[in-house]
Amino acid sequence: MVATYLVPVRTALLLFPLLVLAVMLPAAFVSYRRRGRAGGWPTFVFYTFLYYLLAIATQTVLPLPADPAYCAGHTYASSPQLRPFYFVEVISQRARGHWSPGALLHNPAVWTTALNVVMLAPLGFYVRYAQRMRLVPATLIGFGLSLFFELTQLTGLWFLYPCPYRLFSVDDLILNTAGVVVGWLLAGPLGRLLPSAEPEHDRRYAARVTFTRRLFALATDLLGFAALLGFLFGLLTLFGEDLRHRDTPIVILALVWFVVLPAVTGSTPGKRAMLLRVTRRGGRRAGPIALLVRNGVLLSPLWLTWLLLELDHWDLGHHPERLLLPVALAASVFVVGVWTPLAVLLDSEHRAPYERLTRTVNVAVVPPAAAEPVPAPAPPQEVLKGR
Repeated sequence: MVATYLVPVRTALLLFPLLVLAVMLPAAFVSYRRRGRAGGWPTFVFYTFLYYLLAIATQTVLPLPADPAYCAGHTYASSPQLRPFYFVEVISQRARGHWSPGALLHNPAVWTTALNVVMLAPLGFYVRYAQRMRLVPATLIGFGLSLFFELTQLTGLWFLYPCPYRLFSVDDLILNTAGVVVGWLLAGPLGRLLPSAEPEHDRRYAARVTFTRRLFALATDLLGFAALLGFLFGLLTLFGEDLRHRDTPIVILALVWFVVLPAVTGSTPGKRAMLLRVTRRGGRRAGPIALLVRNGVLLSPLWLTWLLLELDHWDLGHHPERLLLPVALAASVFVVGVWTPLAVLLDSEHRAPYERLTRTVNVAVVPPAAAEPVPAPAPPQEVLKGR
């Protein structure tokens, strides 16, 4: 039985890195707006809870039957179990009159019942500790999630599998929902022993321009630019346009995204998502030339690689200048991949080489909620007149 429960846990461990990659940028977007940072204790709690959801989801559907002919006959899951508290009778049958603690520990029905309670207890703990949810809505959410899992089993993974291979049981609904209530109750005393999960706890980080914040902004820009480029090429293909001359739309879109938009608004879409703005050293908005040089250096490994891939053949005898491309690519990789991170992390001003070259700097955009409250002026003291 233990091996059966470990299969979903191992599967969740394998899938979790992919899930993290999928939600990392949206989670950072929300976190910078709520707390002014993307790390810290609340982020750890969030990703821990994310793994927990993935683990209980795989626990619901795995393992799949190994026998291809499993659905040929009547299986134990063919008919749902609709008798409330039937688990009490099952425990009694398996106990066979032995109710000592040792006998209960060796009773598989006791373990199954306990695991059904424990399964959704972390959900109840999380919604109270991290979301400050009251008992009734927390219980309803737990019941809804348990019902979703049971219907997933009843429909054979929503009809992807030919037949139900896990039993729909009313007792699972009862025990899972009870687990949510237990977790919610435990979150009261245990939550006081843990650090605060409130966004205001990290507001002091809102004005900091960290390396991670800049990296998230760059990743958001690159993914957004690639998605927009793919959408544009899809439209051109749909209308029968020739994509052999795709260089022009790529260059135009890159100039709009990385030069025109920040010159007009102060931020690329990625920097705006992470509440960053590019300015000159004196606080003035950066001009298009400075932004062209800045982003040209920052993105040089990408566009130099693109130029290298565009070359059909290497004829160094007639075009020795082409040897400059791999040399320039190696230099750009060093500047962007080695020099820039070291400068941002170790330099006292946290400025990358292309920022010193263009005299530009990243500035954090602090939302009003994250700004330090201004103390109200003290009321004037009243002059007490003697009678």
